[in-house]
Amino acid sequence: MNKSTDVHNGTNCKDLQNPTVAREVLPVLYFFVFVGGLLLNALAAWIFCHIPSHSSFVVYLKNIVTTDLIMVMTVPFKILSDSHLGPWQLQAIVCRYTLVIFYNSMYLSIIFLGLISFDRYLKIVRPMRNLTVQKVTFAKFVSVGCWLFMIAFALPNVLLTNKTPTKDTATQCYRLKSELGKAWHHFIILKCHVIFWITFVLLIICYSAILKKLYWSDRNLQKESNYVKKRANRNIFSIMVVFVVCFVPYQIIRLPYDQGRKNKINCTTFSGLHYAKEASQLLCAFNVCLDPVIYFLLCKSFLKVLLRKNRKKPQNDFIQCEKQNSTNY
Repeated sequence: MNKSTDVHNGTNCKDLQNPTVAREVLPVLYFFVFVGGLLLNALAAWIFCHIPSHSSFVVYLKNIVTTDLIMVMTVPFKILSDSHLGPWQLQAIVCRYTLVIFYNSMYLSIIFLGLISFDRYLKIVRPMRNLTVQKVTFAKFVSVGCWLFMIAFALPNVLLTNKTPTKDTATQCYRLKSELGKAWHHFIILKCHVIFWITFVLLIICYSAILKKLYWSDRNLQKESNYVKKRANRNIFSIMVVFVVCFVPYQIIRLPYDQGRKNKINCTTFSGLHYAKEASQLLCAFNVCLDPVIYFLLCKSFLKVLLRKNRKKPQNDFIQCEKQNSTNY
């Protein structure tokens, strides 16, 4: 096959990539994501320190803040690697470690968003049922299980990216994997796709059921009911828009990109897939800036803690948060 069109055998499809976009535009955009995500999630973490984990809802929210903070901390490595500001060995570190951590945290965040939607469904649509799954102990157990599950699948990605990097191969993560590592990588991509689409369907089902419940309840209190409906529409619409904008593009482009890297395709086509993947990955990272906005929509006591610096009555904030979330959705 002609060297200029072979993606794997001595290919240099990077020759067709615009260095300005790869080394200047994307790193600058990631820098803004890093600054915004760090400030907003540090603020959210500070607020959560004043709200005790007395409900499964709060437990899952705290887990999302944790995953977002971990994602944020991997962004500087990508900025330095993509802009070639650090030594070439840094690019190999990104391939083996920080990208794995980034994606692992991202899918954990997606899982916890799904658990929150299910938790709200049980509380609003089926109150006084399935009490065990809404207990704090159960939520903590599920959370630990999710972390262990994702870490167990992520570790082989680290261990099997074990080829000795060179200055030419350090930027091509796929070439640093062993044959078993490449097979495991494809398996992980499929697994993550299953996780995402199951969560996406779960969000649609749960939030649709919540809206239906709210629209058919409190018919005797029409004025209050209309207010609740408008607020529920706003909050659910915001959550779904953030989820779709940040995550769906990446899920759509990832499979054809992975197949293009696995098979021998024209470099022009692969470069197009590469840029689409990079842009969609940036949207995934941008989610760390949008999640804190969702927290404020779901629980106004977050804002009150921020404004009043109320360290004396976290229990009151918790109760108010729980009451608001019975109607906000």
